[in-house]
Amino acid sequence: MSTPPAFTEIDPPSPLGRVAAVLRAAGRILVHKDRYYDFNDLATIQDGVDGPAFQRAAQRMRTDPEGTRLLEDRIELNLRTIDWDRLSRLPVDTLGYNLWHHFFANDLFHEVVLAPPIIRWDPDTEYAKHRYRMTHDFRHVMLGLGTDPYEEVIVQTFQYAQLPQKLSLLIVLFGSVKHALMDGKWRELRQGLPLAWRSGRKARFLSNTPFEDLLELPLAEVRERWGVEPVGTAYPVTERHPGAPWAPTWPDAQSGLTRRISAATPAS
Repeated sequence: MSTPPAFTEIDPPSPLGRVAAVLRAAGRILVHKDRYYDFNDLATIQDGVDGPAFQRAAQRMRTDPEGTRLLEDRIELNLRTIDWDRLSRLPVDTLGYNLWHHFFANDLFHEVVLAPPIIRWDPDTEYAKHRYRMTHDFRHVMLGLGTDPYEEVIVQTFQYAQLPQKLSLLIVLFGSVKHALMDGKWRELRQGLPLAWRSGRKARFLSNTPFEDLLELPLAEVRERWGVEPVGTAYPVTERHPGAPWAPTWPDAQSGLTRRISAATPAS
């Protein structure tokens, strides 16, 4: 989950400017060691190569009542705005509890703070892109997939089926080869990739999903409403994690300085 860009009215970035920014970011990634990867560089590459895809996402959101509301409300779904204590107390079959379990069990409570984007599109496109990134782990839960690298490839397949993006395609192509040959996950990928593709094509467009309003519902019901066929069996979990209930301890976590999304009170 990431912090939002600054939304300003700007002209679409020029093709030459996009290419230059992507090449600079790619160059930095190639010379950095793994532990020095800069998420801003990765975001810049996605901003440059997949900006048009997020323009299409924003257009699709504008044709849907829920999507239009999301574009207008500009709700933040990040580590500091979600009421994790509340989610950790929900029944274990709910979307909200399983989202908490996904983050807690996989040690994902590390906020990624992105700098203002180098390549910026119109405000609707920027929010469509930002919300897409904020809700990435919701898609893991909806598909029943954990965080193993091969599972990320399967999630990207679902995402590409819903919204064709160059970055997702590259991850699927190269990630499938790597994890099949080097990690021995060929059987899981052979089964999971076609399932994820079919699920993505059949499901409603998840960028229009008001996840913040659905947290108290059973995960199975949310999947049925949005036509998502799970690929894995990681979620819903069958038992409550021994770490629940759990509340964050980072600064301002309970202060109200940020807008909190509560499972008990749907966001307006």
